[in-house]
Amino acid sequence: MKESGLRIDHLILGFSAGAIASYILLSSPYIRDESAFMLIIFNFLFISLIFPLNGTLTRKLCMLLIGNIIGLLWNYIFSLFAVTVANHFGTFFNALYMILNPFLNLIWVVSFWSMSLTSLANSKNRKADLRLDN
Repeated sequence: MKESGLRIDHLILGFSAGAIASYILLSSPYIRDESAFMLIIFNFLFISLIFPLNGTLTRKLCMLLIGNIIGLLWNYIFSLFAVTVANHFGTFFNALYMILNPFLNLIWVVSFWSMSLTSLANSKNRKADLRLDN
C-alpha cells in the first residue's frame, strides 16, 4: 500500500512539474509555438509513462529536465536548418517543414524515452546487485 501511495505522489509531483514547465514554455517569448507545444506533449507523455515506474524522484526529475533541454536544442537547430533551406530553395520547403516537423520531433522523443527507461532499469539492477552482495 505504501508503494502505491509513493507512486501516486510521484505522479502528482510530476504532473505539477509538467504544468509549471508548460506554463514557462508558453509564456517565453524566445520559444516558437511549435517547439512549446511539442515540449508540452513530451512533458505530459514522459510524466504519465515514466513517473509511475520504479526509480528515485530525483532521477526522474533530472531526466525530465534533460529531456526539455534536448527538446529545446533540437527544435532550435531544426528551425535554423529550416530557415536556411527555405532561404536557399524558396517557400516550397515551408510546407514540407510543417509536415515533417512532428515526425522529426518524434525521433528525439522516442530516443530519449527509451534511454530514460534504460536508465531506470539500470538503477533498479544496481540496487538488486547491491542487495545480493550483502
